[in-house]
Amino acid sequence: MLRIGALVVVVVVAGLVGLVGTQAAAGSPEGGGTPRAQDHLVVHEWGTFTVLQDEQGRSVGAINTDDEPLPDFVHNLSGALNGPSSPLPTVHFKGVVRNHPDVYTRLETPVIYFYPPGGRQMTVDVEVSFPAGWLTQYYPEAKVTADGREGNSFQFGPLGYKSIGTLAWKGLKVGGTGAGPATDMPAWLAPRQVPAAASVTTTGGQTERYLFYRGVGRIEAPLSVSRGSDGTTLNVRSQIGNAVQLRPGMKMGPLWLVDARPDGTSAVRTIESIDLSKGRDNVLATIGSSFSEAEYSRVNVGLLRESMKTALVTAGLFSDEAEGLLNTWEASYFRRPGLRMFFMVPAEWTDVHLPLRVSEPAEIKRVMVGRIELVTPRHRELLKQISAGPTSQPDWVQQAREQLGPREQDRYYREDWYLHADRNPTAARLLATMPEDYRAYLQLGRFRNALLLDEAKRNPSDALTTFIERYELDAHRFQQG
Repeated sequence: MLRIGALVVVVVVAGLVGLVGTQAAAGSPEGGGTPRAQDHLVVHEWGTFTVLQDEQGRSVGAINTDDEPLPDFVHNLSGALNGPSSPLPTVHFKGVVRNHPDVYTRLETPVIYFYPPGGRQMTVDVEVSFPAGWLTQYYPEAKVTADGREGNSFQFGPLGYKSIGTLAWKGLKVGGTGAGPATDMPAWLAPRQVPAAASVTTTGGQTERYLFYRGVGRIEAPLSVSRGSDGTTLNVRSQIGNAVQLRPGMKMGPLWLVDARPDGTSAVRTIESIDLSKGRDNVLATIGSSFSEAEYSRVNVGLLRESMKTALVTAGLFSDEAEGLLNTWEASYFRRPGLRMFFMVPAEWTDVHLPLRVSEPAEIKRVMVGRIELVTPRHRELLKQISAGPTSQPDWVQQAREQLGPREQDRYYREDWYLHADRNPTAARLLATMPEDYRAYLQLGRFRNALLLDEAKRNPSDALTTFIERYELDAHRFQQG
């Protein structure tokens, strides 16, 4: 049994990689995930689909919160909307207005690599679309379409099942080893560490080692994870049948259930396989939702990472591509406290929800990781604390802004600085002025706003309503007309 400290489930699917264009195994069977000489274009893509699910396995909306900063040169669907997800009031999150109630899915950092035949240069057209979603951030430059976009302006409205966002890179030159723009942001640099991938250059002259994009959507995850009636177990069910025709014996696995703690320890359990062909209404696996103290260890992060890398390579990525994905999400995947489920998304599902088109015949591998953040009893305790009141006044916020500039605010937030005030004098001073209800709010974690708004609908209270109003955390309201 693999033991690791954050509750995470990873489902690896070998043999479920879907076909787009002409496809076959892109890695050398002997090399176990290394590029080989080929006489055709090879295209590899990785990324993450993330959702938040409650105790009943239902998706929670308003999860469009940035998790990793992006360089200023990244393009946005609606101007400079790549705002930081600071603990202090801001306006925009993940390229979309903050707390958009229709955002149930985050499409996080897909990157696309190209390996032209014989290393020669070639020109291709690439298009990706996101039914029931918007593609909100991208690089290099692309033609973007989305409901509500006219010219260079964008009007945020409801995100529905008939919405669709697209990105098109026309006349993309593939070849060479040209470097992208200068940046010091780790989340952008990590995917560049794939030496064999060819650079891409747009007709406008923007160059990078890969195509990058992000998005938000209103779609269900391939799996749901709900708590058993006694609260001690988690039940895994398939939701893939809504989008993909199930085949007899269609399986996914393994699944990794992980719990990560603030002290850096984690614990992991593994489900080797689930049978998707049993359908949506059946429980496909049951696993305990808590761990003994002996199951937590700091070394489990490395063990889980190696297990995930093996799964990514088995699914079709080259070894350095898998490292790029894991390095990009090192903190968020493995070190940020929380209860999560990770799984390798079947490529059939990806092809339905995120169609990719390449103008030249190509061998394409799309390896997406599913990530389900799970609502825990601790979340409910913190929400109950805020709901009970008394509600603080936000006067202390201005003092905090004077102590922390915008960049420092964002850095401390992303590093969960409020959990490590003993090692950070600035954070300690800030926490000294922070009210108890706001501390509880921060401890809700990455999707604190979504949890808060969901609780206000489930169990409304005067104190909770007042807290949301005073700290400007209400859901986005659409303009009429």
